[in-house]
Amino acid sequence: MKPFNHKILISLLLLIVLLLFKKLTYAQGPLAVVPAQYKQYCNNMHPEKMYVHTDKNFYLAGELLWFKIYNVDGALYQPADLSKIAYVEILDKDNKPVMQTKIPLTKGKGNGSFFLPVSVNSGNYKLRAYTNWMKNFSAAFYFEKPVTIVNTQKALTSSPVDTITHYQVVFLPEGGNLVNGITTKVAFKVTDRFGKGMDCKGWVLSQHNDTLLSFQSFRFGMGHFMFTPNSAQPAKAVISLANGRTIIQNLPAAYEQGYVMQLSEETAGSIKVNITSKPASSQPVYLFVHSHQVMQVTEKQTITNGVATFLIDKNKLAEGVSTFTVFNDRQQPVCERLYFKKPQQILSVAANSNSVQYGNRKRVALSVNTQHANVPAGSPANLSVAVYRIDTLQTIDPNSVLSYLWLTSELAGNIESPAYYFSTDNDELKEATDNLLLVHGWRKFDWDSILTDKRPVFEYVPEFDGHIISCQVKNNDHTVAAGSTTDAWLSIPGIPLQFYNSRASDKGKIFFDVRDYYGQNEIIIQTDNTDSNAHVDVMNPFSEKYSDALLPPFSLPVVAQNSLNEQSVGMQVLNTYKADKLSQFAVPVIDTTPFYGKPTNVYKLDDYVRFTTMEEVLREYVPEVAIRRYGGQLHLKVFDYDAHDFYPNDPLILLDGVKVDNNILLGFDPLKVNKLEVVTNNYIKGEFIYPGIVNFTTYHGDMESLKLDSRAVILDYEGLQLKRNFYSPVYKTEQQASSRLPDFRNLLYWEPDVQTDATGKATVEFFTGDIKGKYVAVLQGMDDAGYAGSYYFTFDVTNK
Repeated sequence: MKPFNHKILISLLLLIVLLLFKKLTYAQGPLAVVPAQYKQYCNNMHPEKMYVHTDKNFYLAGELLWFKIYNVDGALYQPADLSKIAYVEILDKDNKPVMQTKIPLTKGKGNGSFFLPVSVNSGNYKLRAYTNWMKNFSAAFYFEKPVTIVNTQKALTSSPVDTITHYQVVFLPEGGNLVNGITTKVAFKVTDRFGKGMDCKGWVLSQHNDTLLSFQSFRFGMGHFMFTPNSAQPAKAVISLANGRTIIQNLPAAYEQGYVMQLSEETAGSIKVNITSKPASSQPVYLFVHSHQVMQVTEKQTITNGVATFLIDKNKLAEGVSTFTVFNDRQQPVCERLYFKKPQQILSVAANSNSVQYGNRKRVALSVNTQHANVPAGSPANLSVAVYRIDTLQTIDPNSVLSYLWLTSELAGNIESPAYYFSTDNDELKEATDNLLLVHGWRKFDWDSILTDKRPVFEYVPEFDGHIISCQVKNNDHTVAAGSTTDAWLSIPGIPLQFYNSRASDKGKIFFDVRDYYGQNEIIIQTDNTDSNAHVDVMNPFSEKYSDALLPPFSLPVVAQNSLNEQSVGMQVLNTYKADKLSQFAVPVIDTTPFYGKPTNVYKLDDYVRFTTMEEVLREYVPEVAIRRYGGQLHLKVFDYDAHDFYPNDPLILLDGVKVDNNILLGFDPLKVNKLEVVTNNYIKGEFIYPGIVNFTTYHGDMESLKLDSRAVILDYEGLQLKRNFYSPVYKTEQQASSRLPDFRNLLYWEPDVQTDATGKATVEFFTGDIKGKYVAVLQGMDDAGYAGSYYFTFDVTNK
């Protein structure tokens, strides 16, 4: 008889315990299941949010567009240190990229610029930004904002006149659905084709054209009315716009059975949620409220006489947008809506100038102060500051880092004047906010995926350390070459030495985690794949998914011609006289030490007798490297001091950081080589172990006349953007102020990295130019705790 296997018994007992636990959990109903599965789902998400502060919104071709990036944890709203690279693009109306760049992030912050080329056409464009990790989610989660670019060097071509005016009308019952016989709040919004709200009034008619009620918009084309459907046929609405246009549209059809949700604020600091069901039953319903990936409220009520009422203490809710979801006893979500709790987690930003009016070429001094409620004495924060002239073309941007993170990024569609919803609390604001949430609310979570424990599959990984260059091994017919065991190497010739190795996945994907690669250079990718029917494609690092947001129509008011002429002259003068100042870049501080650290020995070839072949050089004065012949070929071998013998396998041979084989190296002209470095120990780099390293460097570090295998991929590749220095002239002395060079700058000042001290104070200084007018100073930023805020003020520049 065989001995009893105790491991089998333990496994069976564990299985029984798990089954009993699962059965017990489900027996407790949604109150236990939904929060647990929601938490498990959120543990895999780690969302990021990104906001971009641009210096202004209107530009001329030939100008610089400056920007500052704030990347935050999507749940905590604190600066995120997950991704180290941001991708920023300017897209035209067809989502074709006009400009693209990669920006390094440090503790969730980064900054950069675009020089807008004179080849760009006049029009409205999207500026969008995201991380590699954000590419796993919908493009609706990317940051986007419209910017206008006018090319004064090209004739303005007017778009064909659209003689048909398009309007969109939506009716959205609170909670999701209309149910016959149950009174429901119905929100509505009327917009033009570009999402701008239209003021209106209207009437709801029965199927017999009897007037049931009237309504009118409140703010930004939105409003609501109370409606009790009593027919299977949908009621219709007749809407009259301010321009005299009439629109007729059906309301959503009403169901015979279902649930209706109604949320209202009570004066005692609580929120009342009424759930009405038809038919009336005595079954329980469950209310779940979640925000910032945390379940805030889980409650159960039994329906009595067709109604269940929940009273929720507002103090239990997180600041910002919360999602209220109602489940029935069968664990099905039946109603959902959003609620906004105005955040108190606000950074107070203020700035005082030394005057409200300045002459030409005068000093402007700003005293900046940042604080929040928890630290009344002042709180250190990081800010970006822009100072520019406002006129008929350039207005003050209504968006801010505060309104975007807490509201705009949580909602679908175009949110007009988001700062309005952060103004003083009153009944009017509460009504407008409620309409906004009913109209622009969306399901942020797919409950089916959560409840069925469907784990998300992520194609893109966070770039924890640097940019990831992704490649795909493909067959010559462009199909994916899966199942490959290809080893691959990527080199970026030059100084510092940049060499990376990787191995293809079973799906033929290759990833190179590249560090500190700035500017444009040539990259070289080599593999050990000998299949002549396969090749390596370098994948586009920029997202190829796009949101459905439409750009507003492009037009220039006739009265703006003078402003356009002034800005055009100013841009041309600046580019003519200060072109060198506009093209100064900061040198990034990076480690130039080779990846292998300090070599065992370094040979500068000019210190020795020069030989005409590489074989003679190695044989004569590099004792750590031997040349052996076998198989009819010469091979380099590095000496292993631990074994007191040469390694049996070939070392890693590099020429200017590019992997080469023995034949290529020995055939290379040694007179072009400046130095040779040898590493004699076994070197481990990722999954690879190299029996020594021999690195040859030419005088220019550019692989001069090196001929590689025809299967090597050689292409120009844009690395991280080099940081451009902002030019701002100084007029501290009389001689400087009396310079005859004109100063027609529209943008007086841009500083993406103003850091207030421990007491929340900082000073900013710049000088006015020669153009009179009204200027605005805009400050935006946040502290390490995630408190965000903004501030702006105006001042005048005269000719005195």
